Amino acid sequence: MKIFLALIIVLLLSTFNLLLMDFLLGFSFYDSFLHLLNPFWVMSNAEYIMLAGLFLIVIGQQIFMIIKKKEKRYRPN
Repeated sequence: MKIFLALIIVLLLSTFNLLLMDFLLGFSFYDSFLHLLNPFWVMSNAEYIMLAGLFLIVIGQQIFMIIKKKEKRYRPN
């Protein structure tokens, strides 16, 4: 029960913090609520490019590791 209560408190405090930041930036309550529901609506084009780059790095690393493992497996000694 203590863990559940702590979870609820942290959830409420973080939600309040996000709403407060949007209010300080000049958004209305409706826009702030929409930002809580879907944060990707707030992202700019530069942030989308950074997100795509991050995904490409993560996926590229996995592909590189698979290729490296296959080369090591089929390399004659």
